[in-house]
Amino acid sequence: MSLQALRTMVAIADSGSFAGAARVLNLSPSAVSTQIKSLEAELKAELFDRSKRPPVLNDSGKSVIAKARALIADYADIQNDLTLSDSVEGRIRLGAVGSTLTGLMPAVLTVIRQRYPNLHIEIASGFSGELLRQVNSRSLDAAIISDYDSSLRDINWRPFLRERLVIIAPPGAREDNPKQLAQKYSFIRYSPNAAVGRVIDAAIKQAKLEIDETMQLDWLKAIEAMVHHGHGISIVPERQIEGDAFFKVRRVNFGTTPHYRTLGIVQPASSRKYKLIDVLFNELMALVRKPGMPRQKR
Repeated sequence: MSLQALRTMVAIADSGSFAGAARVLNLSPSAVSTQIKSLEAELKAELFDRSKRPPVLNDSGKSVIAKARALIADYADIQNDLTLSDSVEGRIRLGAVGSTLTGLMPAVLTVIRQRYPNLHIEIASGFSGELLRQVNSRSLDAAIISDYDSSLRDINWRPFLRERLVIIAPPGAREDNPKQLAQKYSFIRYSPNAAVGRVIDAAIKQAKLEIDETMQLDWLKAIEAMVHHGHGISIVPERQIEGDAFFKVRRVNFGTTPHYRTLGIVQPASSRKYKLIDVLFNELMALVRKPGMPRQKR
């Protein structure tokens, strides 16, 4: 079975069409079609529903695609094992929750690019639960997620950062009492689809905060923009590492007991890329412990 044919099949699935795969792989459309037909002949099964335009994976194709991704990843792991030795060289397919993409991830990727020019990290974003499933299926080598609460036996979890939850209010707000803020302003909720959203919901209940919800958003910068313009208050993690502040907001602590969201790396327990992921984890730990890192202006 041709590894290239499997790569072509994955490219079709990821790009959404045969033509898209041809562009990604720098092949002609006829070459893409020929590879898939040869693969189907070898497997004695059609992999795509060609009655639809563009063709889509049928049930057989969906079954094969997961195994194809795993085979391609295993081949990459073999290459890494042969070349790694004492050098830091290889590729990590890394997932990251959206709130890390404007501060933490750019900072650590800058460090890694400077110190380990042969370590290449590909980034995919998503909610914690979605990224965890991709790590478990080996579609991703590792992921930075929030508040891991699963008991998956084959997944390792290494937390590296805790961020306190705070109320953010419009810059002109004068109230310091959370209940007064909740009475005066409507509430913008961090999506409960995100793990940190569920942590925030639990904190609201424990603080017995009565809120008037008018928005539910899943992007931290969008929430900050709405609060900055006076459209409500919200509860968010106070990020330890942040890039340039686009929106000015007030921050107010709430509750008698501090609440935190925890960021960490999840990875398969038997990952062959543990040495590369160790490099990433160690650089993350060094970054969050480094004094003087840029934080969001208050």
